[in-house]
Amino acid sequence: MKRSVNLARLSPRRAYAVGLMRARRQARRELRAMAQAYDDELLALRDQLDQIAVAHFEQTRDAAITEALLQRALDPNMLIHLAPWASTP
Repeated sequence: MKRSVNLARLSPRRAYAVGLMRARRQARRELRAMAQAYDDELLALRDQLDQIAVAHFEQTRDAAITEALLQRALDPNMLIHLAPWASTP
């Protein structure tokens, strides 16, 4: 259980030490909160980057498939090799 300390009854040196300890505790709490907010923002940015990368990959894949199909339409005898990841479901 925390005790309330009356700073007026302490010597100036002891009051300074108690105040310094309180300030350090407060600074640690604030720093932890700032670090948590930074980590949360970093995770959100990483998720956004992953979504952008997936969208770009799908767009590039679809463009490659469309290009291959257009080439195939120009020359039906041409063999087209699509990578396994490029096949449409």
